[in-house]
Parts: sequence; structure tokens; C-alpha cells
Amino acid sequence: MAKKEKTTNAVDILHRRYIKDDAERKASVQAERVNAEVAQLIYDLRKNAGLTQKELAELIDTTQSVVSRLEDADYDGHSLSILHRVAGALKQKLTVEMTAVDPDVAASRQAFLLFLRMLRRREGLSVEELAKRSGIDRAELSAIEWNNGYRPTPLTLHKLGDFYSIPQRRLAALAGAIRDDTVSEHASRFAAQSESFAKLTREERRVVDEFVKFLKAEA
Repeated sequence: MAKKEKTTNAVDILHRRYIKDDAERKASVQAERVNAEVAQLIYDLRKNAGLTQKELAELIDTTQSVVSRLEDADYDGHSLSILHRVAGALKQKLTVEMTAVDPDVAASRQAFLLFLRMLRRREGLSVEELAKRSGIDRAELSAIEWNNGYRPTPLTLHKLGDFYSIPQRRLAALAGAIRDDTVSEHASRFAAQSESFAKLTREERRVVDEFVKFLKAEA
């Protein structure tokens, strides 16, 4: 009987040990991911607007401690009402979308968000700086990095590809605009290794570099 190959991938080990096929645990992990994304989105938009937590609190008629909780990845009390007020204060439009998508396409889109966010951070750029250098509207860049349902235009994908020297077709596949099983496979692997919202660690930088190398390779 062949000996089962052992895995050394930390993500795979933790997934098998703690989640496996437990639907309730998977739902919990997804909820935690959404909470973290909402918290980081509010933080990034506030910082890009040049506001302190206290200043944002005053704009939405609440306290600094409430804004602090909203930016806490572990906080699960984000209501549509408070998010609508935050969006208005930061000159953003709040949208809610529910769509049934191909699991492979969904995985690619999630990887697309993570990849562009981490790629920008690897270059040491703020959203505003990237907007100026790439010629892409700042609001659109924020939507691309945080809204899983947002569909960037071919022109935007062209500008991103040109700025980062990545083939537009590969970015289009990553964004879910076209089907490419090879890109989907690599995208899922990338997303599993890089779901982090903090400053890039050395390991995360390596993961980003490897994914960039794959995207730039001959299709």
C-alpha cells in the first residue's frame, strides 16, 4: 500500500485539522473574513480621506470608540445603517450584492482582490498614489481591491497590466472576466497562502513575487 504523501503546507494542515467538511465552521470562517474585510475597508477609506477616527466619528454623529470598533477585524456588529453613514461621510456608495457564481471564478475574484491589494503594498503605494501613477480613478481602485462583485473595465485592466507589467489576459482571467483553468488553480493556491490585511511579511512578499512571476510567464 502506497504511503500517503504528507503535506507541509501550513494552510492545508490547519484547514484539515480545524475546518475539514464542517459546514458550520466554514460559515464561521467566511463571516470572520467578511468582518475583517469591512474593518479594513473602513480603515483604508478613512486614512485615504485624511481623517482621524475622532473626525470620522463627528461626521457620522457617533463616538471615536464606535469607529475604533468598526475598524476592529473581530467586530461583528456592522449594520447597514452605520455602514451607510460611514459611506456617505467618506463620499462612497454603499452597495449590497448577492450572486451565484462558479466556485472557480469566485476563487479567482477573491485572489484578484488580495493580489492587487498586496501588490500595491509591495510597491509601497497608497491608493491615492497608485491612482495618480496609473491614471485610474481612486474610487475605482478602492472598489477593485474591496468589492468582490466589482467588474473592472478592459481599459482599467489594461492600465493595471501596463503599470505592473502583467499581461492583460491573465488579469482578466484573475478578475473572472474570462475562463482560464490554469489561472484559477494558481489563484486558489495564492489566496490560500495570502489572506492577510497587515503589512506584507517576508513570506507574503515571496508569495506575491511568485504569483507575479506566474502571471508574467508565457500562457
